[in-house]
Amino acid sequence: MRRGDDAGRLTGMTDALATELCQIDGVVESESVFSSGPGFWVNGTEIAHFEGARAVDLRLTRAEIRARRARLRDDPRVTLRASSSDWLTVEFGAPADEALVLELAEIAAAAHRPPDGSAGLPPPTGAALARRRRFH
Repeated sequence: MRRGDDAGRLTGMTDALATELCQIDGVVESESVFSSGPGFWVNGTEIAHFEGARAVDLRLTRAEIRARRARLRDDPRVTLRASSSDWLTVEFGAPADEALVLELAEIAAAAHRPPDGSAGLPPPTGAALARRRRFH
């Protein structure tokens, strides 16, 4: 069952976007470490989760953010964090915004996929998930 915004459910827009995120190679939906809604995982690492009904946090990695910093900084939909962070936030509400989310989610997924020929790690559950939540 998907969980999300304040009502405990994803909105129609976030639900549709969640479905598209799961179409990206290697992305698995499971509980988030950082929010009460779903998290999107690649190789045992959470790469995305919703922040309310109109924003998504994405873990691009510092290197991927650095490679695109000027473009990201100039986009009003994107909020960058401290230079040491792997994460950024994208606000969405229009189809073009969703396209940006999916483009950046693909970059995040690619940065976290296991090497070719290697099996990816599953998202943590139970005690392992609880342990990660304690540190965040």
